[in-house]
Amino acid sequence: MVSSRCGSVCSEEGCGQGCCQPSCCQPTCCRPTCCRPTCCVSSCCRPSCCQSVCCQPTCCRPSCCRPSCCISSCCRPSCCRPSCCVSSCCRPSCCRPQCCQSVCCQPTCCRPSCCISSCCQPTCCRPSCCISSCCRPSCCRPSCCVSSCCRPQCCISSCCRPICCQTTCCRTTCCRPACSSCSCC
Repeated sequence: MVSSRCGSVCSEEGCGQGCCQPSCCQPTCCRPTCCRPTCCVSSCCRPSCCQSVCCQPTCCRPSCCRPSCCISSCCRPSCCRPSCCVSSCCRPSCCRPQCCQSVCCQPTCCRPSCCISSCCQPTCCRPSCCISSCCRPSCCRPSCCVSSCCRPQCCISSCCRPICCQTTCCRTTCCRPACSSCSCC
């Protein structure tokens, strides 16, 4: 039964489990014991209530950017921080340097702002991520054979293109028919 104190007057004494209803969701009652879906309103979006049960769009704000609340409904640019960089939040809206971690290295986040060494993986080998920091053998694919990535470790058959026929790539492993137009072959 709901306590008689759970009306329009939400006192500190009435902020218990029996008082967690929308009429009592006021800043004075925002405590972990009252974090349930019926109380997930903007007035109660505080760090003490940042639990998975309260992760709703109305509570997606920087003060609630915690791993327990990093779900698809709360993936917003305001919550793109290292503590919220989990696989469920790896979306284009969160492709920022502060969220560029290995857990977020997915094709949906392959953009220049996230092209760092920790994200240089085959899933991100696309032109938007072909920069010097990501030039490694695991990313030597035709989609990443651009002048910025023409390095010796990428001199393989899949990267034998005229655009990569430079002095740095002049080695026997790259002298193949596909590279016959190169000046070094």
